[in-house]
Amino acid sequence: MAVDGLISKIEALFKQAANTPYPDEAATFQAKAQELMTKYQIEEAMLNNRVLDDELTTFDVMINNPYLVDKAILLNAVAQNNYCKVVRHPKFARVYGYSNDIRMVVAMYTALEIDMINQMWVAFKDKTEYTSTVSWKKSFFGGYANRIHHRLKTAKKEQFDETSKNNGNDEFALVLVKKDKSVEDYYNSNTFALRTTTRTLTSASGYGAGSSAGNRADIGQSRIGGRAALSR
Repeated sequence: MAVDGLISKIEALFKQAANTPYPDEAATFQAKAQELMTKYQIEEAMLNNRVLDDELTTFDVMINNPYLVDKAILLNAVAQNNYCKVVRHPKFARVYGYSNDIRMVVAMYTALEIDMINQMWVAFKDKTEYTSTVSWKKSFFGGYANRIHHRLKTAKKEQFDETSKNNGNDEFALVLVKKDKSVEDYYNSNTFALRTTTRTLTSASGYGAGSSAGNRADIGQSRIGGRAALSR
């Protein structure tokens, strides 16, 4: 599948997920989008190293206040599981990687950001912990991003294991390791004097609510058998 058609399908699936009032149906749309992304990356690696013929580049994602740092951490959670790196700037986040991966990462992040904010407002109505609104929201976003990161990581490993078993080898994984190294080298050659972004989270109920929302944001785990550098 050509990447333009794939991106259009991913965006359409997330749009359908956002517009349906039925959680199970939304999860199905979101899961299919992640499945398409993962399969595309593996297929590209298996087709004569074609993945490395793509262009290493950067893309600036505009991130609106409030909670710019927290939204950038969510972007990083998606990026680092899809062969991209992120650097946060005062009004945007710069994504480093191969152009096709960046496009898919941005499409997924855009959808998950909307879901994260919508889920936050739902959970906020049931907030019982006595803490500041800002602290609770930051903790919610932190919990959400952390769960998305770990679920993507698990989904990626499961897909790798399944593909290796079906093929009888893991040659595609070696290509993707080379790809990851190329992105790392490109990132390091274009960034310097960066400090790690950290976020102090003080609301236990906010973090727990965010973690629960991150679990509900079906990214396909069950179906996919100054500057500040972001890290997790």
